Amino acid sequence: MKTENYPIVKVLLPYVLGILIAYFGDFPDTVCRLLLWSSVAAVLLTAALTFVRAYRWRVIQTIVMNLAFVMTGISLTNWHFHPHKSLVSIESEKDWIVRVASDPAPRERSVKVEAEVVQTSENKPVNEKVLFFLQQSEEAAKLCYGDLLLVHATLSPIEPPHNPDAFDNQLYLRRRGIHYSGFVRDDAWERVGNHPANRLKLLAQNARNRLTDIYISTGMSGDELDVLKAILLGDDDTLDPDLRASYSSAGVSHILCVSGMHVGVIFMIINFLLKPLDLSRYSRILKTVLVLTVIWLYAHITGLAPSVTRSATMFTFVAFGQHLQRNTNVFHSLFASLFILLIVNPLLLFEVGFQLSYLAVAGIVLFQPKLASVYHCRTKIGHYFWELLTVSVAAQLGTSPISIYYFAQFPNYFMLSNLSVIALSFFVILSGVALLPISFIPLIPKYLSWLLTWEIRIMNRIIVFVENLPCSVTEDIDFHIVQVVLLYGVIGCICYLLYHRSRSVFWVANALFTIFCCSFTTKKLILDRETDFTAYHIRKCSVLEFSAHGQTVWFSDSLFDPDDNLYRYNIQSHARRHHLHGATVPLDTISYDTPFLCKRGNLIRFDGKNYFILTKSQKTVPKIPSGQLSVDCLLLHQNPRLKPEELEAALPFKSVVADGSNTPFYIDRWRVFCTERGIPFSYTGDRNLGRGR
Repeated sequence: MKTENYPIVKVLLPYVLGILIAYFGDFPDTVCRLLLWSSVAAVLLTAALTFVRAYRWRVIQTIVMNLAFVMTGISLTNWHFHPHKSLVSIESEKDWIVRVASDPAPRERSVKVEAEVVQTSENKPVNEKVLFFLQQSEEAAKLCYGDLLLVHATLSPIEPPHNPDAFDNQLYLRRRGIHYSGFVRDDAWERVGNHPANRLKLLAQNARNRLTDIYISTGMSGDELDVLKAILLGDDDTLDPDLRASYSSAGVSHILCVSGMHVGVIFMIINFLLKPLDLSRYSRILKTVLVLTVIWLYAHITGLAPSVTRSATMFTFVAFGQHLQRNTNVFHSLFASLFILLIVNPLLLFEVGFQLSYLAVAGIVLFQPKLASVYHCRTKIGHYFWELLTVSVAAQLGTSPISIYYFAQFPNYFMLSNLSVIALSFFVILSGVALLPISFIPLIPKYLSWLLTWEIRIMNRIIVFVENLPCSVTEDIDFHIVQVVLLYGVIGCICYLLYHRSRSVFWVANALFTIFCCSFTTKKLILDRETDFTAYHIRKCSVLEFSAHGQTVWFSDSLFDPDDNLYRYNIQSHARRHHLHGATVPLDTISYDTPFLCKRGNLIRFDGKNYFILTKSQKTVPKIPSGQLSVDCLLLHQNPRLKPEELEAALPFKSVVADGSNTPFYIDRWRVFCTERGIPFSYTGDRNLGRGR
C-alpha cells in the first residue's frame, strides 16, 4: 500500500499527531485559538501554492499543509478535552435546572443519570455536563431523555484514582466532557418539564424503546431478550454480568456490540428490497437517500457506539459508490471514515471500542485474502466456514495486542467459538429483524419468537461450553504500551512480507520480536529487585501491601477472596502489572513471619523499617522504653482514639498514613497535628500515592 494512492493518509497522519500532542499536553485557550486561525491561514497558503510549479515551492506546500493539520488536531482536541469555564462557579451553587442527556441507568442503590446543567435556580447560564446519582426510586427509574429537573445538590469534581494502576474514571469521563458529579436524595429533585436538546436523539431512543416492547410482546424474556437487545439495539444495560464475562472468555464479546456485521445485514436487506429503484438515474438517487437514512437511523437507535459509527460511515461510502456505479476501495473508505469521525470528535481515538473496531477491519483487509488463499475448499459449505475462520484469525491478529493490553486476557478457543457463534448470530440478526415487520400478524410472530429464543439459547450454551473447556482463557497477561507497539511492528512486518519479498524487513521483524521477548525478562528482573509498601484506599476497609523480591503479603481487615469485587476493582490491576503473588493475612494477626517481613502484634518490621498500626481498639499508650523503638511509619486504622500528643511522647514516629477506614474527623485531627509538628502526613484519599510509600 503506497501513500501516494491514498491522499487522505497525507492529512490523516499529521492530524492524528496533533491530537496526540494536545491530549498529552496542555495548551491555553488563547494559544489554541491562535493555532486554529493559523491552520486556516496555512490551508489558504497551501491552496495558493498549488498554482506554483517550482519544486521547492511544492516542498514548502507539503510542510505547510502538514503543519496546518497538526495545528487543527491540537485546536479541536483541546476544545473537546479541556473543560470550558462556566459563567458561575459550579462548585459553589446548590440548585440547578438540568436536562437529562440519556436514559437513566439503574444501579444497586442509585440511578445514574447523565445530565446537562442548563442554568441555576437564579437563571444564571451554565454550560456543563455532569453525572448525578439519584437515590433509588420508581420516579428516578422512569426518567427519560430530555426531562428537565430542578435539582438541589452539591457538585464535586470527579476524583482521580486513589490506588496505583486502578481504572481512571476521571479521565474516562473527562473524554466525554463530564467533570463533575453529585448525589441527589429522593426529596431533593423534581421533574419540571421535558425539552430535549436533540429531537433526532429523542426519536431514536423512543424507537429503541418501542422495538424493545415489540420483542417483549412476542414472548421474549430473560437472558434471551437481553442478548437480543445487545446484539440488535446496542442496549446491554440489563445483560447479566456473568453471561457478558462468558462471551468475553470465549472471545466473541464483539457479538454483543453492534458492528459492521449488523450494519452490513441491514444494508443488505434494504439494498435488496430497494433493488427495483436501480432502473434510472433519479430512482438510484432516491435509493441512495433511503439506504443512508435507514443506516444512520439504525446507528442512532443503537446509540452511535464507535463501532457502529465506523460501520455506518464506511457503508455510506459504499452506498455512494453504488450510486456512481464505481467500486469502492476499502482502504479509501477506512481512512476517510477515520478522518471524518476524528474531525467530529478527536477523542474517539482513545476509545477502546473505536480502536478495536478499526484494528479488526484493518486486520481483516490485510490478512484475510492471504489466509484464505492458503486452502481452497471444494464445497460451498466448507468454503463458507473456511472464509469465516480466516476472517476470525485476521481480526484477532489486528486486535490481540491492544485487547491484551486493555483486558489482560486471551481467549484460547476463539476460533472454535467464532466458527459456531458468528454463523449462528447471523441467523439471530435476520430473525430479529424479520420479527419486527410481522409483529402485528396473529400467531406467526409467536413461532418466529420461539425460533429466535432457541437460536439465542443455543448460542449462549455454546458460549458457556467453550468457557468451561480446560484452559479456555489465558489470564493476567501484562503488556506495556511499548510492548504493544513492538508487537504491532512485528505484525506489520509480517503483513509486508505476505505481499512483498524483502530480506531487510524479515530481519527487522526478527529484531523487533527479539526485543519484545527480552522485554518480559528485563521487566521480571527489575520487578524482582523492587521492595515496596503500598496502602490502598478502600472505603471502610484497610489493605496494606508489602512486597519484596517477587513475594507479597497483604494485610487486610476484610479482603480475603481474590474474586471479591474489592480486590478486582482496587488491587488486581496493580498486582498484575507488577507481578505480585502472595498471601492475604488478617490485619489482627498477632504473629506472622516471612523471609522479608515480621509482624508482632501491631508492629511490622519490613525492609529495615518499622510500621506501627494504630487501631480503634488501642486505648492505652504503648509502654516502650524511650529510645528502644523508632516508628518510621504510623498507620491509622479505623479512627484510633488515642490523642496524637500522647502517642508521640511514648512512641516517636517519623511519618503518618491514614487510609479509607478512617472518617474525616480523625483524618483532619491528625493532619493538623502533623502539620504543626512538621511530620509528613498522607491520606490515601487525597491523591494516588503510587508505589514505594
